[in-house]
Amino acid sequence: MATYTYPGVYIQEIPSGVQSISGVATSIAAFVGMAKKGPLLQPTRVLGVQDYERVFSPDISQGEMTEQVRQFFLNGGEQAYIVRIAHNASEGTVPLQSAGGTTVLTLRSRDAGLVANELRARVDYNTASPERTFNLELYRETFDASGQSRKTESETFADLSLDPTAARYARTILTRQSKLVTAHIDDTTTTTEEAAVAALATATAFSASAAIHADSTAAETALANAVANTQAGGAGTAGRFRLRIEGALASPTLTIELAANPTLTDLETAINDALAPHTTVQVSVPAPTNEPLRIQVNDLRHDVVIERAAQLDIAEALGLGVAQGGIEVGAYAVARPAPSGLVSILDTGAGDLSALLSLGGATRATLDALGVAGSAGLRPFTIATADIAYPGPGTLLSDGSFTAVGTPSLRNIAENLRAIATALSAGSPDWRAEVHGHRLALIPTFGGASTGTGALFTSTGPDLTAGGEIFEGVTGARAALALGGGSDGAVAELEDYTDAFQVIEERVDLFNLMVLPKSANDTGTPSIRSAVWGPASAFCLGQRAFLIVDAEPDSQTPQGVLDSLTSLRTGVATDHAAVYWPRVTISADGGTKPIDACGSMAGVMARIDGSRGVWKAAAGLEANLFGVRGVEVQMSDAQNGLLNPEAVNCIRVFPNGVISWGARTMAGFENSGEIDYKYAPIRRLALFMEESLFRGMRFAVFEPNDEPLWSQIRLAAGAFMNGLFRQGAFAGATARDAYFVKCDAETTTVTDQSLGVVNVLVGFAPLRPAEFVVISLQQKAGQVQA
Repeated sequence: MATYTYPGVYIQEIPSGVQSISGVATSIAAFVGMAKKGPLLQPTRVLGVQDYERVFSPDISQGEMTEQVRQFFLNGGEQAYIVRIAHNASEGTVPLQSAGGTTVLTLRSRDAGLVANELRARVDYNTASPERTFNLELYRETFDASGQSRKTESETFADLSLDPTAARYARTILTRQSKLVTAHIDDTTTTTEEAAVAALATATAFSASAAIHADSTAAETALANAVANTQAGGAGTAGRFRLRIEGALASPTLTIELAANPTLTDLETAINDALAPHTTVQVSVPAPTNEPLRIQVNDLRHDVVIERAAQLDIAEALGLGVAQGGIEVGAYAVARPAPSGLVSILDTGAGDLSALLSLGGATRATLDALGVAGSAGLRPFTIATADIAYPGPGTLLSDGSFTAVGTPSLRNIAENLRAIATALSAGSPDWRAEVHGHRLALIPTFGGASTGTGALFTSTGPDLTAGGEIFEGVTGARAALALGGGSDGAVAELEDYTDAFQVIEERVDLFNLMVLPKSANDTGTPSIRSAVWGPASAFCLGQRAFLIVDAEPDSQTPQGVLDSLTSLRTGVATDHAAVYWPRVTISADGGTKPIDACGSMAGVMARIDGSRGVWKAAAGLEANLFGVRGVEVQMSDAQNGLLNPEAVNCIRVFPNGVISWGARTMAGFENSGEIDYKYAPIRRLALFMEESLFRGMRFAVFEPNDEPLWSQIRLAAGAFMNGLFRQGAFAGATARDAYFVKCDAETTTVTDQSLGVVNVLVGFAPLRPAEFVVISLQQKAGQVQA
């Protein structure tokens, strides 16, 4: 209540106390069965056939699931949950190994089944930081009618890292974002993922300048010149660049400033002072000669990243940082998955860029006959020096467009590699050459993902596959790695269905109809599915849903159906289920094939619910089955008369199409003693009201249990029931005849109130379908004259 303090007018809003109850949906279907692909035991909502096929594929080899879902939507269904099941199906996996042969990351398909073996993984280092991160392309490889490989469902994840502190940590990104796979870190020597990841960081991270220096003295001269040249005429007295450490002890991006004429020791001190107390670095020009300036992190599992400063920058002049042509090798660089295709290396394992610098000593005149060697199946080729449009005449390290002639720089090597790559790509339609940072990558463009294995690089003068060169020990890998081990599993068994029911209960808020499509290999007598009808109906009973049962007689005849009824009804909650026969036929492979009627009938129920209401039987001349060619067994009225009294709803062929010609629940057979829920529309109407009242009455929980609450309940429930009456859901000409709602001191005694119970009694007059139309015909005799 408001607190009254000052004289004046106070406004307060008073709730009306009126509560409303909304009707729930009546025709949301739950399909549980086998499919070619898609997540196992994960209810997936679909709003049409395209939604279904996008996730579970249009394949029909695993059973009738796909066809039943199509029939559901063809006949008027609007929303369904699909739960794929299989017995002991397995996912596909592939280990991604480092260049050293250690498995560093394992990919596991999200979907179990043979389709998992269609997935491919391709790794490259064409990233913003080519020696710290990697790209991963995932796709599904299929083959068209001519045998040509095709990519579908492609995903690309750029700039991934194996550093668990990185924003693009591979395991996290793939597991969260990929629709095709999850990722797992592998290391057989450790017991935790943290330890496994830590064990991968075996390299010392460093940033190497693009500029090459004869020795430390030359590097200090270049450093002093860079500072001096920050001002016109060499008058600069300070120079800057930006630096950050990435990893467990990550630092913000820091601006490092040097005074005039700095030494390498001054540079090291300035960086360490800025980084304190996070970590320290070591600055050097490695022996013997002609090496880049190197800034190395002293702690494992940390990377150093250098960027240009906004003012007084010296990073550009020195070539510090990847964007300035330098090379930054990360702590997890050696743990990255090896790249796909035929890709060069930078060094032979010492981390000194020796192989790359050796290439830099080659000249345009000596480097010749470049290409791919191997068997004929690898489509080898070579190009000559004359085919390459080099930017300069001298060595690959010293001549290029980025520096003065004779000034060595890693940027020149990268530029010359791009010229070589352009010529290699032009030299063969079967291989594509690219430059990833300072690596030359040749990628096969012919065949499928398996091509390229065993390819070798070839060159003369010098031989780039010799010791210490960029292709030493490098053998071509597959264009992409294939996942393997995926299995469709066996026919789903009872335990698989019960697992599905459990996840539906946990994850699906509402469903009204349950369909269990038949599995392709469930051909035994009795079938595995026949043991599921009982548990499925019990589950529907608890969920206020309705089960559509498919008759499975030993022989597809009326008598065969009658002979199977006793076993079919055993253990089934018969008032929550209806059985339909015969099977319908659909177009297939230029002819027709029989399938169960369950999907079609679920769709018809949805259509009739929308046009007439759930209280109208999904039977009669308006209950056409769309998308079918006929029925497997046509029957006469007399044969129909054998099955209808036994509560078998028949599918008949009439002049206006294939019609649902029965509306009984399985409990509605003659002499069953079941009167209340003999007919399916009455049962489904009751389930609709129960679910709507169950959800709509929650407002009453914990309210004071006396007449004000009771009147609210009567008003809310009465308005809901009156709305149904006005739509024609009940028998009776007046509301008093059609329904009642009672909640008062008579239904809720003082004892009930003491126990916290409020009793609400809702009654309705069922509007049963006219199953038998009897016409009596009598002649009117003429009057005899007296």
